[in-house]
Amino acid sequence: MKILLITDLYPISLYPDKTIPSTIEDFAFGLKKIGCEIKVVRPNFVFNSLIRGHRIIKNGEYYSRGIVVINKNFFLPFLNNDVSYLKDKFDVIISHMPSGHIYSYLINKKLNLPHIVVLHQSDWEVINNPFYKFYFRKLLKNAIKNSTYKYARNKFLKEAFNAQKILPSFVKEENILEYKEFQSKKIKFITLSKFIKRKNINLVIEALSKIDFDFRYDIFGEGKEKNNLQKLINKLNLSNKIKIHPFIPHKNINFMLDKSDVFILPSIKETFGISYIEAMARGLVVAGCKNTGIDGIIEDGMNGFLTEPNANNIVDTLYRIQNSSKEEISNNAIETVKNLTEEKVINEYYSEIKKIVELYI
Repeated sequence: MKILLITDLYPISLYPDKTIPSTIEDFAFGLKKIGCEIKVVRPNFVFNSLIRGHRIIKNGEYYSRGIVVINKNFFLPFLNNDVSYLKDKFDVIISHMPSGHIYSYLINKKLNLPHIVVLHQSDWEVINNPFYKFYFRKLLKNAIKNSTYKYARNKFLKEAFNAQKILPSFVKEENILEYKEFQSKKIKFITLSKFIKRKNINLVIEALSKIDFDFRYDIFGEGKEKNNLQKLINKLNLSNKIKIHPFIPHKNINFMLDKSDVFILPSIKETFGISYIEAMARGLVVAGCKNTGIDGIIEDGMNGFLTEPNANNIVDTLYRIQNSSKEEISNNAIETVKNLTEEKVINEYYSEIKKIVELYI
């Protein structure tokens, strides 16, 4: 299977960029492991990248961790849709993110391949943001409408776009615990996140100031909200219970999770959130937000908790966590994540891609 993967959100190892998550690259490597040939095109609308704070990389072909990545910069949105540079013949196009969907739609008028769109929160934002209505919105709607198949990255997006299936993130099987013990009466909360407003870490701090049981809260990350979070901790006289720590490398995450009881992050506008299932894999009780990323993986009160993004509702959720059978929630979380291993997710994904290609011929 030869796959043309099109997205502007793909890292190039020669130019490290912390603003680009590894999620789409992880899917590419998963497919490569089972024998697919992958070539990536990054259609980069320069103005949009500047707004999002992504690094601008010069045009060219790069060999990034064993996969060819072609970077194409556009100063006007995708007016040059020449496909001669691709050279290879492909079986299918898979696109992620609005720019990826639009560019795929435009060049596929020449390639005539089955086109699978994988829908992220950014697609919903572009469709519903008036800023994009004069150009991107119409093209994006056409790209999605004319695609062969629609995957969504979470339950909300599946329903919003009437997509056929959800494509979840995955964890390494070796990172899944068999069980976790909860011993201390003091509940140890943890958050691993960027410090940006939509993550709502401030609401967790406010909620913790209103509870009457013993706790500790460790927050790991970096971002422009760091000073505001520290000021709030000081204002609420919680500096002896809540600590902000620097970002930690991914290889050290399990060590920190294993020292904690509850992972909490009431983030909104979340596409999926790999950190939630990484915490579930280590047996933590996980609390996320309703109607966004992890909703649909977490079933409220069964394998974790879902809350509204306001301090009062988070207070109620904290007491629900305190009064719950943490061992039962933890066991259910671990069983859930056993169905989200790389092998299971990628094999199911490939099986669906294969069916789509065969039906298209």
